[in-house]
Amino acid sequence: MRKRLLLTVGAAALAASFSAHPQVVGMGTTQAGATAQLSTVVAKVLTDKGGLQVRPQPMAGVAQYGPLVNTGEIDFGVANLVEARFLVQGREIVETANPNLRLVARLVPWYNGLVVKADSPIKSLQDLRGQPSPSGFTGNPLGRVLMDGYLANAGLKIGDTKQVLVPAFPRMFDLFKQGQLATAISTIGSPVLKEWEAAIGPVRFLGFDDAAPAVAAMQQFIPGSYVVEVKPEPGMVGVPAPTKMLVYDYVLFANAKVPDAVVAKAVEAMFANPGDMKAASPLFREFDPALMGRD
Repeated sequence: MRKRLLLTVGAAALAASFSAHPQVVGMGTTQAGATAQLSTVVAKVLTDKGGLQVRPQPMAGVAQYGPLVNTGEIDFGVANLVEARFLVQGREIVETANPNLRLVARLVPWYNGLVVKADSPIKSLQDLRGQPSPSGFTGNPLGRVLMDGYLANAGLKIGDTKQVLVPAFPRMFDLFKQGQLATAISTIGSPVLKEWEAAIGPVRFLGFDDAAPAVAAMQQFIPGSYVVEVKPEPGMVGVPAPTKMLVYDYVLFANAKVPDAVVAKAVEAMFANPGDMKAASPLFREFDPALMGRD
């Protein structure tokens, strides 16, 4: 997947060539959740600082709006890098390849993994062998992909666990809270972590193995992912001690035929206004303009 990151001196000239009237562009996003929150911030900054009039177009998921960006019916979209790769390749979340998508910029890292109760005897991913774990995810294939990747990091497969079928994340969240699952997928900063703590007590993330073979096994299922150690911070739920977390990036992508001048405006607006990005949402706490072109 080629990336179009136009951080050049020419960006200002391209932007200046546009009409004084903001150009209307559409941005595909979800109806709720992290993607919706990130998209709201991007749309606001591009509108307020980039001379674009961005109209978010919320849908059930990236599998719906991604193909519309591919055909040019929508200009931009926001997704995590894993889903963006699957869109282009036509696998896991969609059945048809979408070759007309281009990455515009990396937005933020997303720390995720498997959570257990703080007093659980499960201390590592390897300890999930034989434990009731979420599987299936017929309504959200990303969940199945993540479980496969998480377990592969520990040399396990979903068949090594006691599989509990869930259609999507909300049902998984409920079953974990009810004690029917030993573990569940979550992300650092997710509101569901506080909900769990209020209902069942403290929780913690299981650490990942950052050795090269373990990471390579994980990346077979979760392309573009990597492992980073996260240190505890006040108010950070689920990380009582330094924990190695799986990370993948959220990205802004576009149709290949969106004019370079429009892409330049979008990139320049984010690059030049990191303070606005961070002030708009804690999800952009780690937004770094210097890493917008991260490979």
